[in-house]
Amino acid sequence: MALKFAANLNFLFTERAATIAERIRLAHQNGFRAVEIPYPEGETGDVVAAVKDTGVVVSLVNLAFDKTDDQLRFGSTSVPGSEKLFSRQLDATIEFARQVGCGKIHLTAGIFKGGQESDYTKTYTSNLKIAADSLRASQMVGVIEPINKYAVPGYFMNSYAKAAGVLADVGADNIQLLADLYHLQHLHGNVSKTLEEYKSLIGHFQIAQVPHRHEPDVSGELDYGYVFKTLQEFGYDGWVGCEYKPKTTTVEGLGWVSKLGYTL
Repeated sequence: MALKFAANLNFLFTERAATIAERIRLAHQNGFRAVEIPYPEGETGDVVAAVKDTGVVVSLVNLAFDKTDDQLRFGSTSVPGSEKLFSRQLDATIEFARQVGCGKIHLTAGIFKGGQESDYTKTYTSNLKIAADSLRASQMVGVIEPINKYAVPGYFMNSYAKAAGVLADVGADNIQLLADLYHLQHLHGNVSKTLEEYKSLIGHFQIAQVPHRHEPDVSGELDYGYVFKTLQEFGYDGWVGCEYKPKTTTVEGLGWVSKLGYTL
């Protein structure tokens, strides 16, 4: 099964465009058929128009977040005392996702700032159960992502074992694991066996080379020729998010696609 790639617009085309709507148009102009985006605070109308004009698929959108609070700028799902904020953010993100036909929302966990980890786990699990019901009503899926400490110090969801435990407690088939191979290598290594172990939980993939988070064909710890074949063997038919930092510019770096034997 051929892999299909989505441009993550938190990282790609940022050197050429400040707005998400502009990046969507650039992604389309440069051959991408799908994009992953943050919640477009303040430009939802422009983004909806860009999606409609280009016909690109929005394969993933991140939960809306609070840019004014360091603990909440990476999400609120696990943060005790933020339950009402999470509910508002979830409702807003689902409504936006409906407008652009996106079926998958990344439920960002937030930063652990101390206290009892069990309180965060309780809040996280409770909010994910609420999200599962809301997402199911809209025929959507939520995903949670383990993120390494070098990328986001203090991020609450920081291991695959923890994610598996939370997903078991939530017990909803529409809350799944987002496997970002950049983070996976930093967290656990042993990518092939780790993916095999958690295969039944995975609902989305993202890619970048390790350790510098550049294009998958640059020198680094992962052999993406092998990794991509592993993903194909999974039978995964969703979009693979290109969440990497271009080594030079986005367009100059796109040679990896044909070099590794794929197309956009």
